[in-house]
Amino acid sequence: MAGNTLDPGDGPAVPGAAVPLGNHGASSSRGLASVPRSSVERGRYGRMFRQLRPFVPHDATLNKLALSMLPWPPGSPPPAPAAPGTPQPGENPDIPAGYTYLGQFVDHDITFDPTSVLMRRNDPDAIVDYRTPRFDLDSIYGSGPDDQPFLYDRDDPAKLLIGHNRGRGEEPEDLPRNAQGRALIGDPRNDVHVILSQLTLAVLRFHNAAVDLARSQHVAEPEVFAEAQRLTRWHYQWVVVEDFLARIAGPEVLRKALVVDPATGSRRADLRFYAWKNDPFMPVEFSAAAYRFGHSQIRATYVLNPKLPPLHIMLPFDNADPLEHLTGFRPLPKGWRISWDLYFTIGGSTPQLSRRIDTKVTGPLGRLPSSIDPEQRAMALLDMLRGRALGVPSGEAVAAAMGTARHDLGLRGQTPLWYYLLREAEVDSGGLRLGPTGATIVAEVLVGLLAGDPSSFLRVAPTWAPELPSSTPGQFTMADFLHFAGVA
Repeated sequence: MAGNTLDPGDGPAVPGAAVPLGNHGASSSRGLASVPRSSVERGRYGRMFRQLRPFVPHDATLNKLALSMLPWPPGSPPPAPAAPGTPQPGENPDIPAGYTYLGQFVDHDITFDPTSVLMRRNDPDAIVDYRTPRFDLDSIYGSGPDDQPFLYDRDDPAKLLIGHNRGRGEEPEDLPRNAQGRALIGDPRNDVHVILSQLTLAVLRFHNAAVDLARSQHVAEPEVFAEAQRLTRWHYQWVVVEDFLARIAGPEVLRKALVVDPATGSRRADLRFYAWKNDPFMPVEFSAAAYRFGHSQIRATYVLNPKLPPLHIMLPFDNADPLEHLTGFRPLPKGWRISWDLYFTIGGSTPQLSRRIDTKVTGPLGRLPSSIDPEQRAMALLDMLRGRALGVPSGEAVAAAMGTARHDLGLRGQTPLWYYLLREAEVDSGGLRLGPTGATIVAEVLVGLLAGDPSSFLRVAPTWAPELPSSTPGQFTMADFLHFAGVA
């Protein structure tokens, strides 16, 4: 993001104020100059509710709260993985397991902060987001084929590079990797575990399929990359709001933030709490609290494909057998190619389910591997320490400011915003989706980032609808995305 972004001191918008979308063209065609390429590389974090005081709880309070969220004592051996298809306590019947990691991929596409220090207070106004605050897939494209040619196929520079392992114990097709097994991708975090690395590979293949489609439609060769990039970005953006966000926030909250004209199909953003002057900023209430709901959705084990037993998402032991867990930063082991119908509903499949959005987290998150946290603390504790370090207000204060406060959550005093939003979801819908405070923050920020991106479909062509094949005409889901990528 650029340095001339919004002054994060703007605070919440006037209730009911619509975000101006600027250049409203008709449905855009391929390769048009009206689809600008990303020109920003960094931006700023900021606050949605600057008038609210930071909540600074004691370490002992956060430790006690984090321990209360665990199903078994941290550091104790996890129970044996359940057999495939066995119902597990806390599963969410409305959200397949793949959406947990689509959410993580989205997070890596819009945020990256390697500079702030967890154990001291950080000024959000001074923290740089080294990822563009847009759904432009810079985590995939990097800064483009001219600046980062190692991400692209030397023999066909319009395409992204697909890796091929040569070891006997490795899967032939993988992310491109260097001699030490590290992935050569736009964001190294997308190799943190096997599910996310294979989702990243699917996005690479989607772009390459879009290149083939553009050529089959006789797009001029100098315009092929730009057209494939547009197709990839716009269909990805559609999936984020109309498939992922609709499930997480619920359709009613989504339609308050992203209003659709029933006569024309035109879309516009209507944001009450998230606004900016020039370019979007990344609110700490979102990045350090509301959007971390996904940590409560993580399962202890996953089945990659029908030929493998359930594997632990992670294990806290340094000497753990690498064939028993899904931790990444390594070539894909032989036979570990993912079956996406176990993660999304594809062709009537019955996928694994995510866990509910509630105040419980899966056992492996109670003691993280030293490769993730040298002190091997609990993920819940790190989430709340992060919110405290960034001066995030309490959940009660934010809900009161938004007019969504409730008194049936069983909480006393002030609560970290992250925990409050999980508890709100737990009480409001039994954890099937976010509650009104969390859903509104997440929906407004995701829709707002789309509205603030001059190259998004919402800005360039607000009446646009997906143009690639889908199971339901006019719609496009993650299952359709994987079909077009050729991996479903």
